[in-house]
Amino acid sequence: MADYLPWNKTPASDSRLNRVTVIPNTGANLATYDKSMHGLFICTATGGGLIVNHLYMCSADATTLIDISGISPHMHADDSTGGPIIDLFRDGNPSFVNLWLTKTQDLKNAQWITAITGTAAITDDIDGTTGERSIKLATGATTSSGATISYPHLKLDFTKESFFQTKLRISTASSLALHTGVNCDDVTAADSNTRKYNAEVCTATNSNWFLRSADGGANSTSDSGIAMTANRVAIMIKHFPTAPLLQMHVDQAAAFEKTTNIPTTGETADNNVIKHSVKNNTGADRPLFMYGSRLAYVTSASWFHG
Repeated sequence: MADYLPWNKTPASDSRLNRVTVIPNTGANLATYDKSMHGLFICTATGGGLIVNHLYMCSADATTLIDISGISPHMHADDSTGGPIIDLFRDGNPSFVNLWLTKTQDLKNAQWITAITGTAAITDDIDGTTGERSIKLATGATTSSGATISYPHLKLDFTKESFFQTKLRISTASSLALHTGVNCDDVTAADSNTRKYNAEVCTATNSNWFLRSADGGANSTSDSGIAMTANRVAIMIKHFPTAPLLQMHVDQAAAFEKTTNIPTTGETADNNVIKHSVKNNTGADRPLFMYGSRLAYVTSASWFHG
């Protein structure tokens, strides 16, 4: 396929214009064009093996049309398949952390920072029916008793996107309050303006899942309208600081969005990247079972950047 010099080096011609302009036409017609005479095609109607609204590039050997509307599946095994996967983390994303707390040793309270008030207790648990491991945060039977676990790790950078996931079970869906999320407050403490995002329940208000966030200057909470239940529940919170926006998913429910007091600067504490905290509002035990957590984020830890 011929190369073409800049406009100021050569005069215009039909062949040159065909080669350096984008040609829109039906797929049936585009498929018949001489690929050695053209560069890019816009397909205006599906046909000839081409798809409407897709952009195609003529290959250098003039034998095929390459669909460049999307990225083809590739394995990141070498330079010809998107580049070695190690390059993505070593050179492209050396500060990316994918913290999976789902292994056997992760589901032991000894691996977490723990705090209790009143008659609360924190223990390792194995479900007698399924054999599933969890950390059990029990309040005990004294009103306003609380149990909290937080995970120490590399600080999260709130200027970058992140997402949090967890699987929990509330044993009795009444007379309790709980927090679960990133850099959040103990549920036994007053709500602070410390940068955070977390899901929460407070039955003194109602029995729905709320989404709370703080930006360092103020904090607020929003009612998702999704009721908590005494079943296993999957929580996912996505953080988009440039929007700024939070999206919360409770099980398979559509995303609930929050746009106020979203953290966009600063970082977490290094001893509170993830927290789960529960207290009772009655003279009866209100255990919370935590089956696993995940946090994908970019760390602000200085040593991590070399």
